[in-house]
Amino acid sequence: MKKLFLLAALFVAAAFSSCEHAITVKTPGTLSQLLTDYDKTEITELTIIGNLNSDDIWTLKYDLPNLAILDMENVNLEVLPAEAFLFKESLTSVKLPRTLKTIGSGAFSHCSSLTSITIPDSVTTISDWAFDDCSSLTSITIPAGVTSIGEWAFFYCTSLTNVTIGNSVTTIGAYAFSDCSSLTSVTIGNSVTSIGESAFQGCTSLTSVTIPDSVTEIRERAFSGCSGLTSITIPDSVTSIGDSVFFDCTSLTSVTIGNSVTIIENCTFWECTTLTNVTIPDSVTTIGESAFYRCSSLTSVTIPDGVTEIGRAVFFDCKSLTSVTIGNSVTSIGREAFYSCKSLTTIYCKAQTPPSVETNAFDNVSKTLTLYVPTDCKAAYAAAYGWKEFTTIIETQF
Repeated sequence: MKKLFLLAALFVAAAFSSCEHAITVKTPGTLSQLLTDYDKTEITELTIIGNLNSDDIWTLKYDLPNLAILDMENVNLEVLPAEAFLFKESLTSVKLPRTLKTIGSGAFSHCSSLTSITIPDSVTTISDWAFDDCSSLTSITIPAGVTSIGEWAFFYCTSLTNVTIGNSVTTIGAYAFSDCSSLTSVTIGNSVTSIGESAFQGCTSLTSVTIPDSVTEIRERAFSGCSGLTSITIPDSVTSIGDSVFFDCTSLTSVTIGNSVTIIENCTFWECTTLTNVTIPDSVTTIGESAFYRCSSLTSVTIPDGVTEIGRAVFFDCKSLTSVTIGNSVTSIGREAFYSCKSLTTIYCKAQTPPSVETNAFDNVSKTLTLYVPTDCKAAYAAAYGWKEFTTIIETQF
């Protein structure tokens, strides 16, 4: 294996052993010319020292077809250009410049043989698509200086098993780690405020994740399809859980929702088929459509007094649900809200005025269950559409 050392600094000279080569680049941008005397197909390992520009990066990408190991630690470069090594499938290991601040968009996208990358502490920005589809990359440490991880940054890194996100990162971009199917461990730094749309979607090997107290927002589909995830705690700092955040998390058995969450959006826990119980905090005012759709192991649920509407198909086909408590502010229950909740034996409805009930809301639900209503409200429920079908209505003091 030929190891070629190129000195790309202005007026830099050095002595190397006979099996190594020293090249002095007097002017950045002339790397291509200095390689004319070499068989470029034989160069598999390369160490570069000095000042390079984007033309030199382009030379590394296109003129060295078998380049596998690249050491640029001692290169003076602050920005690695966009698409610098896009589709450079020969690369297996890279050490980035110690002076680097920005890894450009798509810089290592589709580098399918890349197994190791050293990101220096100087880096502050990992741009969109930076490492997407690096399917051989096994681990990554995001330095403490990085403040943002771009969209799709590590998308489809299917061999990535663990990720450590530094404490300066404030935003994890959309699809940042989506479809990293081997990812088992994620450490999220305590400065992250937003987990982006589909950030960890399809991470099927992820069994647990700790969301720090700094997070205020979990965007739509952030953990959807994480079929190995067994439990999750949403801290009190979070105010909104986006659409389909835990969609199809089929191993999720336990959920703790923080006391600042006001909105549970549409399809949040869609087909979380092993979820047995969930406590909806009193802070919640809105539960979106199909929020607990086909949560077939859910046994009981209490809808807080602050909720005014139970949306369409919220508890559709929750066939193990035996008990439901409906808060005193609920005014309407949407279509198919409790459709096919075949095990329901008890409903506690605290509303003084019977909530309006849309079509099919209680279809395929036993009409012999016991409906508990507030004192002096039995007559109103017995006459109301959607409620009068229940044969046992009992007044109680809530």
